[in-house]
Amino acid sequence: MNGGSSSPRTSISPADLHDLKTFWGAIFAGIFLLFVWLFLKSVIRTRGIKYNWFSVVLSFFAMGLALYVIFFVQP
Repeated sequence: MNGGSSSPRTSISPADLHDLKTFWGAIFAGIFLLFVWLFLKSVIRTRGIKYNWFSVVLSFFAMGLALYVIFFVQP
């Protein structure tokens, strides 16, 4: 018995995997850029709040780099 499954396990081809990762990478990159845009809009509207800009930029850079590496660099 194969664990109650009636169909054999199929694998995805490397080309299809690349297309799938590119598709989801583009979606997550768009969402990430939307969050950056919304954050910057809220910063412009609310005066008087002091941000540690080095940490803010470093955080967004780290998230963007992680998305890039996961979805666009790894085979």
